Amino acid sequence: MKISIIGTGRVGSSTAFALINAAVADEIVLYDLNKEMAEGEALDLLHATTFHKRMIIRAGEYSDIEGSDIVIITAGAAQKPGETRLDLTIKNAKIIKGISENIKKYAPNALIINITNPVDVMSYVVWKVTGFESKRVIGTGTILDTARLRALIGKNCGVSPMSVHAYIIGEHGDSELAAWSSAMIGGVPIKGFCRNCPYKDNCNKDLSKIFEDVKNSAYNIISKKGATNYGIASATTALVESIIKNEGRVYTPSVLLDDMYIGYPAVINKDGVERTIDITLNDEETEKFESSKNIIKEYLESIKNLL
Repeated sequence: MKISIIGTGRVGSSTAFALINAAVADEIVLYDLNKEMAEGEALDLLHATTFHKRMIIRAGEYSDIEGSDIVIITAGAAQKPGETRLDLTIKNAKIIKGISENIKKYAPNALIINITNPVDVMSYVVWKVTGFESKRVIGTGTILDTARLRALIGKNCGVSPMSVHAYIIGEHGDSELAAWSSAMIGGVPIKGFCRNCPYKDNCNKDLSKIFEDVKNSAYNIISKKGATNYGIASATTALVESIIKNEGRVYTPSVLLDDMYIGYPAVINKDGVERTIDITLNDEETEKFESSKNIIKEYLESIKNLL
């Protein structure tokens, strides 16, 4: 299994380290415009394989991604003070377009996982530029947001997050929403679970407050340490494992839906996105989901000339 990572900043290097710990790859190729940084990361990561699995870790050029089974894109510009999200979208769309052209040239059979933000818009750019089947182009979408929601619900309700089935869907951004009407704990609708919970006198019954904590998680982390990297690296590695092991697990990646990429529940297997799963949304959630779609459409409109 050959995996190539485009971009070796915090997210790229953290993802490579998480993949080494998961022992799922035989070869990892790192590419970055800063060649020395990529070489340094490759050498450091190679030393870590002593404690996990023997594998090839190397820095390379675009041509070295040839034969990759999976290509992970983490490269992109960070938002600068005073820069709008629209400015960042246009800037990163140009970067992702160039990366996508090289992937199409050197790794035409690869499955692509895009992490670069705004992830829904950039995943659409990758799909359009490469011309790959949509099932082979996956954005990390709201996978991490969903994980954060389940972790906070688990903490609040005194259960393992693995027993929580709740989704964050929509744009990976401020318009995302929690699909509370389909949320369950141990197969019990979450509101029914709360009625019979032994911790009900101490727990936070305000689900909207839990959601706000989830939505603000990235802002809080960035304000304290400058970036989020471990969570998204773990989310990406879990996605890679599900592909390699053909697990058929359900995540909320950014997938093609209504001619755009957006976070939505989907079954992931060895071929990528096997299918999306329709979940129950009430009228309010449906309205919010449509609003989230419209925001993504606006950003896609702003870069249509580039594509």
